[in-house]
Amino acid sequence: MNKLIKRYGIAAKELKALLPYYIIAFALICAVSAVLCIFGIGGVTLFTGAAVGTAVSVLSFAALAVSCQNAAHMNEKSARLSMNGTYAARYISIFIILGVLMYFRLINPLTAILPLFVPRIGYTLNAIFFDKDKKRKE
Repeated sequence: MNKLIKRYGIAAKELKALLPYYIIAFALICAVSAVLCIFGIGGVTLFTGAAVGTAVSVLSFAALAVSCQNAAHMNEKSARLSMNGTYAARYISIFIILGVLMYFRLINPLTAILPLFVPRIGYTLNAIFFDKDKKRKE
């Protein structure tokens, strides 16, 4: 395990930085889902959608971080080919996993798709609130 952390240190660091945002997003989605369930709107698929969507988003981001780190050590042509391949594989995997689960009505589409936006939201919030403090210190 330590060998993997040493090898993918930057990827692990990026995933660790986004972990609080994933937890907050999951908690918010579950809280809203609970309120909707109390009023008789939706059911257990709201919660399963949030759980599956969050898991798929975390795995997709981890795959992105690892592929970026690996591509940094390649020449330009190999890196571009590698990144395009992993990009396609990630999105095809997301489409198949979420699509099959939605088709069998095991997850709610909205709560499954919302966690996919967490990395963008997390990096935007970090840029707005935390990068200013770093620039002031320099």
